[in-house]
Amino acid sequence: MQIQEALDFQDPSWPQVLIMEDEASVAKGLGMVLSEEGYQVDLAMTGRSALDSFNQKMFDLLVADLRLPDIDGMEVIKQVKRRRPETEVLVITGYSTVNTAVEAMKLGAFDYLAKPFTENEFLSAVKGALVTKEFSAPDSAAVALESLPEDYLRLTEVMNQIRHTFAGQQHEVITILQKVQNALGYIPTEALLQIADFTRMPEAAVYGIVTFYERFRLLPVGRHVVKVCRGTACHVKGAGTILNELEHRYKLSPGETSKDRMFTLETVACFGSCAIAPVMVVDDKVCADMDPDKVGKVLNDIAQNDSKTDLH
Repeated sequence: MQIQEALDFQDPSWPQVLIMEDEASVAKGLGMVLSEEGYQVDLAMTGRSALDSFNQKMFDLLVADLRLPDIDGMEVIKQVKRRRPETEVLVITGYSTVNTAVEAMKLGAFDYLAKPFTENEFLSAVKGALVTKEFSAPDSAAVALESLPEDYLRLTEVMNQIRHTFAGQQHEVITILQKVQNALGYIPTEALLQIADFTRMPEAAVYGIVTFYERFRLLPVGRHVVKVCRGTACHVKGAGTILNELEHRYKLSPGETSKDRMFTLETVACFGSCAIAPVMVVDDKVCADMDPDKVGKVLNDIAQNDSKTDLH
């Protein structure tokens, strides 16, 4: 049985997403997360219903669980990519292995998330999969942060060191990835390509390893990570106004990093600090009883302190 909950948006330019997930609560939860971002979402609880949906409608993204009650998720991905090669695929699974990650990448999946994952990780993967597509979305839509020229200069230095230190064996790839991330703070696409060439591994295999391990990042991270609680107490007391302030003043949506790489914004389900709600955590500092004015003061103070540090 297929559950369809297409969101009623007037703008047809928004990306169309099909979530193929046999656990109804998970499917509906992910659908709600995407609906808040403005995506148009359909749900399918079996592989056959997902394929039927593709016969009736064009989708820009398939979010695919791998273990389904009828057809194996990999088979669904294979058929979708054969019939609709322009459709991006994001794999989500509670039974992740390096082999399935590599197989999914070979079939054309854009990303691979192991359950459990956070809301921010899910949104980041969805936005990453769709960022190459052209949509007439409003200014608030997420855009991938571009790598800076200095990133490539640093990468060149790091890869030269790696080539002199390592033998280029496949068993070294995780250590090499760690070296790159330690140097740049994330692993850019160019690094994946160079590492694949150096270790003589398929690019999809290297990508599969990076997305399999949560500690690796494919996007730049700000110098300061700002986390806003979205728990019930915080929501009731105004967490939404805090997020709105961050979006309008700093042009940040959850999962994004500011262009100057100063701040990365994330949301969490609950910090367990309901008595001092609404709560925002910057790095390891808990900020209690927040409101839009306090948000501006906290982040402005951080930016000013960083500027003074840079001068010295």
